Amino acid sequence: YAMKKVIEPTGDSLPDYDVFAGLADKLGLWVQFTEGEEKMYHIKLGYEKSGAAADLPFEEFWEKGYARMPVPEEARKWTRHGAFYQDPEANPLHTDSGKIEMFSESVQNAGIEDCPGMPVWFEKHEYLGVAKPGQLHVVSPHPWYRLHSQMGNSERLRDLYMVQGREPVRINAEDAAARGIEDGDLVELYNDRGTVIAGAVVSDEIMPGVVSIYEGGWPQLDSKGRDNSGLANFLTSTQPSSGFSQATSANTVLVEMRKCEDPEGPNRAYEPPAIIEDMELAEIDEDKLGIDRLEALTAALYADMSPGEKMFFERCTVCHAPREVTHYTQQQWKGIVPSMFERAGLDDAERALVMDYLMTNAADAPK
Repeated sequence: YAMKKVIEPTGDSLPDYDVFAGLADKLGLWVQFTEGEEKMYHIKLGYEKSGAAADLPFEEFWEKGYARMPVPEEARKWTRHGAFYQDPEANPLHTDSGKIEMFSESVQNAGIEDCPGMPVWFEKHEYLGVAKPGQLHVVSPHPWYRLHSQMGNSERLRDLYMVQGREPVRINAEDAAARGIEDGDLVELYNDRGTVIAGAVVSDEIMPGVVSIYEGGWPQLDSKGRDNSGLANFLTSTQPSSGFSQATSANTVLVEMRKCEDPEGPNRAYEPPAIIEDMELAEIDEDKLGIDRLEALTAALYADMSPGEKMFFERCTVCHAPREVTHYTQQQWKGIVPSMFERAGLDDAERALVMDYLMTNAADAPK
């Protein structure tokens, strides 16, 4: 899609490209970042590297607003781990053995109590199986009308789903009747962690004992400390999903619910902050930025690197932080890098340099 400017920048806000070009200028890297070209040059260059450019010139794409990407026939026949299935030795997986593992010795050896080396069911810390009378289980799925919290500031979208200006909470008709709640009422969901005010959507499409409220709402506290907008985060726990992953356990939540009798005015979560027009900006003391020291340090660091190591840290860290090479075996690296090379845009010679560096420094490389 052609992502064109919709409105003029508000206040002192700038497009991302201009922000980073400005930062590059402060660091003395403006030419390297922009290549001396305008923003549109880079947009066109990016498009022309895509598969759509073969069928639709950039000018027509930009005018039309979108381009259809042809789907290669081989992509329609793509199979997850198909190469591994055809030749497991030449195309190992990312596991220690390079094969599908039902038991992981690495995980077992980590010694984490709730993470044995194979899948095991553990009772959840909060769910209907341990609920007290009157408690409901909360699930917080991705919203239909926005991406997490993005686009929450769109009044047009909010008008499509919000209830009295709050996030909707779907509740079974039996549970609603037991609490004197009717469709469209404002309700309070609460537990020991917090209270949120949401709008009831009474439905038979959700099972009894469970309520559903979208994740990603915007917060606005009232004078009683309640969230007046319907942000599920005020109810969720900091309990990690496991000691190994430390991921959230947002869908393992118990609450009680009641009709809200005393809402405090409208939800103001989406009102924009005041923009200070006459604020004086501080000058940047470029002498204190230490750019010269940074350049010298970078040069010294690169001087001790092999060509493959330098390529690894320059090109394989664009999308994520660098991985510790010694954390993976040679076989694991062979399984990891094929798709990574493709994303990093490395040619055959560059791939060979990086692979040589990885094989020389992998966990099981000869010392």
